[in-house]
Amino acid sequence: MKKTLPIATALIAVAALALGVKRLDAMARVGDGYLAKIACSEVFVAGRDGETVLSEDFNDISPLFDFVGATIDHETKSVSAKLWGLGAATASYRPDYGCTLHINGAPDALPPIERPAVFAAPIATYDDEDVKSAVAKILVEEMANGAANHRSLLVLANGRLVAEAYADGFDANTPFLSWSMAKSVTATMVGAAVQQGLIDIHDRAPVELWAHDDRAAITWHDLLQMQSGLSFEEDYADPLSDVNEMLFASRDAGMAAASAPLAHAPGTFWSYSSGTTNLIQRTLRHALESRGVNYHSFAYDTVFAPIGAASFIIEPDPSGTFVGSSFVYATARDWARLGELYANDGVWNGTRLLPEGWADYVATPAAASDRFYGAQFWLNYDGADGRERYMPDLPQTTYLMAGHEGQYVAIAPEKNIILVRTGMTRGREPMPEIAPVFAKIYAAFDQ
Repeated sequence: MKKTLPIATALIAVAALALGVKRLDAMARVGDGYLAKIACSEVFVAGRDGETVLSEDFNDISPLFDFVGATIDHETKSVSAKLWGLGAATASYRPDYGCTLHINGAPDALPPIERPAVFAAPIATYDDEDVKSAVAKILVEEMANGAANHRSLLVLANGRLVAEAYADGFDANTPFLSWSMAKSVTATMVGAAVQQGLIDIHDRAPVELWAHDDRAAITWHDLLQMQSGLSFEEDYADPLSDVNEMLFASRDAGMAAASAPLAHAPGTFWSYSSGTTNLIQRTLRHALESRGVNYHSFAYDTVFAPIGAASFIIEPDPSGTFVGSSFVYATARDWARLGELYANDGVWNGTRLLPEGWADYVATPAAASDRFYGAQFWLNYDGADGRERYMPDLPQTTYLMAGHEGQYVAIAPEKNIILVRTGMTRGREPMPEIAPVFAKIYAAFDQ
């Protein structure tokens, strides 16, 4: 990652003149935070080789990453990063919680999460050998195509494993970063809270800052459908945008949206906002803890343990609230298990974990979204003015957990098929490359 000293000095000098040292330091803080947090999680959660992570995972983002000095400390399980004396960030690993940045001090202490002794569940294999063979061939061919940079491909049908394939350095035991697939995990936690009778999504969201202003009208439903009306800048290209500051420079991620003013009347305008999802987590934490419910073990107790998804790790911000917009790790098989729970309308082995109709709810278009977004899930409907759906060769009823750089769990309820793809399709929109792969797989079930 290093370049020569004169080049680095010249680059930073030019940037400092153009931006001002204070702004450059703020940008470096976000960039250093990004590198420290992601490298920490990839090494200590995903179990990958540190040198590989540093040499491969931060390419083609910004040329400044070439000049960030990073230190991986295996004894303390932490990663520190600094851009030529500017910014500086440290992220550290904790069992049960993954990695968290140190922002304005060390992360808040959190209780251990007690997981059931018998936790991981096997997945039965699909019994149609012709389909298995056809799908396996597709996965092998796609994995050999390095252009898309797949890391995993997995197919589940009727709850049974059809085929899976992994890139070099990854396997069935590797937990994969969700990015915004985490939003669907947040929706799942809300669904479990509804099932337990702890909240009602049509109630106003109990955010203390809103008690005496127009934001008090915002409901859980508005937040879930990204129609809160709150102002939030979701621009990853700008290091100092709301979303980057929230993820990599804020101690309390949910406050980024809680503090934002209204830009539109609640329920009338759709705007994608990771801040909204972290606000959901912050509000859910307060709602559960006010009732004496253990927020930090809630997802494990109500969803992950019952479906046998042993690998899930939801990483918190420094204040201890889960970063439900972006930072969840799980194996491809466990991502598929979560998709299967939705294909079964929230029922697992005869036990209802999510409310009846919750799967239909998250897959119902938000009124102002042009039918491409539900409640923390992406949808596959054609839109107004001739907009074609994301996956034109899959049914419109297919819906998605979807994340940055092409993390997908596609749920096709008509055939109970779950398609999982993780990878790093960087610098371009991933879906045009992934949709044809999903189409070939889906078509294999019609042969």
